[in-house]
Amino acid sequence: MELFAVWTDVSGQEEAALFQQCIKEKIKGLHISKRGFRLTFKHKDGRAVWTCRGNENHEDFQQWLPRISDLLSLGIADYIMETQERSMVENIIAKSCSVMDEHEVEKVHRICMPLLVNSDLDQPGLRERRRATLARGLRQDLEDIHFFHLEGILNFRIRAYKQELQELVEYALDEFWMDRQYEEFMGLLKYFVFFQEAKVPLIHLIHKGKHEFQVLDAGLNLLPVQKDEQVVVEMPGLELEMDIEDMIVSTLISISPEKVVLHTSTPELPIISTICQIFEDKVQICHQCPECEVLRSGLLTSLDAGDLGNYNNC
Repeated sequence: MELFAVWTDVSGQEEAALFQQCIKEKIKGLHISKRGFRLTFKHKDGRAVWTCRGNENHEDFQQWLPRISDLLSLGIADYIMETQERSMVENIIAKSCSVMDEHEVEKVHRICMPLLVNSDLDQPGLRERRRATLARGLRQDLEDIHFFHLEGILNFRIRAYKQELQELVEYALDEFWMDRQYEEFMGLLKYFVFFQEAKVPLIHLIHKGKHEFQVLDAGLNLLPVQKDEQVVVEMPGLELEMDIEDMIVSTLISISPEKVVLHTSTPELPIISTICQIFEDKVQICHQCPECEVLRSGLLTSLDAGDLGNYNNC
């Protein structure tokens, strides 16, 4: 007897072949015909159909029926994620970002779409979890309906799966607004640094790795790194207290140097980029002078400032 039938509209042979392959991969090597089941595929007039028949009198029928349902559900889930998921997310983005301009929506797209594949949400196996959620919903549909049009299922059912896609878009929107706030904050810091009156002519900033720095004045005397995240930014006619998470940035703003010689062997790190972005042409990156390694080694206590060369010309 006919147990299940699932059909979908396809645009051509390539899409039909993918629908065929997604389910064929699941049953490969299982010899389900020996268990009393038979799966057939047909493609005609823009419609691709998988049909499952079973012999309920076969001794393995009851034992294998749940397994067949699982295999079909997983195969259909793979097909949906391969062919429909991206457009479903695009529709969610369009609705969620209806009041945003085109440039902003494109930024949300650039954040969201890679997550469909990479699952970069600090949650390992997120894509696999989404596939499992979708397969569970499809399995329930097979049990409830038995014969269905895939597009109808996508439109009116699989709510748990759609909710996960909605959460993915919401995460991308959160990232977008955090990036926007960061850009605005960086712009504000750059603005104040540009107008802030210089308090010292030169400092040396020694990058010892990650977010660890040493700050030296022109005479190579160690200066304290600010521990408080709050810093007072001054410019003519205005004084503003700001919370800055990165201690080295708040330290540099408090010191207000006219020039920063930044000694680093990893100029590509985000913290280095942030410093350069805020202080712009006040920063001179030095990563090749012979004294760099000595400075970064932290051996200043055993050396005389005069032994290190002329850092002002680094």
